[in-house]
Amino acid sequence: MSLIHKVFVGDGLRRTRFHDEKGNLVDLAGWMYLPHAYLTAALKQFGYTPKVPWISYRARRMLNHTIRKDWRMVEFGSGGSTLWFAQRAGFVHSIESDPQWYATIARRIDGLRHVRYELRTLKEYADLSAYKDRSLDFVLVDGAERGACAKSAVVKVKSGGLIYLDNSDTDMTIPGGDVRIAEQTLISAVGERGGSIRYFVDFVPTTGTPCQGMLVELN
Repeated sequence: MSLIHKVFVGDGLRRTRFHDEKGNLVDLAGWMYLPHAYLTAALKQFGYTPKVPWISYRARRMLNHTIRKDWRMVEFGSGGSTLWFAQRAGFVHSIESDPQWYATIARRIDGLRHVRYELRTLKEYADLSAYKDRSLDFVLVDGAERGACAKSAVVKVKSGGLIYLDNSDTDMTIPGGDVRIAEQTLISAVGERGGSIRYFVDFVPTTGTPCQGMLVELN
């Protein structure tokens, strides 16, 4: 494989290194984030990880201006995002399936009383039965079991609430893949309840190739 091929094609799942897995090219406004994405990817090799959500830069910027101190939210898949959300929302329930990663993040958020951090098996991972229907302001769907998490989220998010599906461009070669199920669940929910869908094709911290994120607002 030539150097040019490596630089521009990347992992073989994309048309080029600058397309997401659905074939969408990053727009001109998105290119401004490429240097920071490459820098954090390089620093990650030395153990540094930015304590922010590893989602689209523009989606993070939008959420930073949208989340309020009275919001109640659930985060499927913990990480640098957990503390970031805790600094902005009134209540954060973060759900994790990896025991080692859980232990790492638990140390970072120790003492935050408005954060409920929970280690779950995959069987119980997506369960939101503890919450009343339409009682949550925001759900982040990341980590494991995304199809099941999306199905739980659309019932629990209130009118005007948000759901963000990370990596909504993946599983494109897998018929009935987990992320494909999650995306279709959210599209169907907008069709049933009304609302809006916005896609972000963008770079992500620590990642040199773009990904797509899907933001849904439900009526």
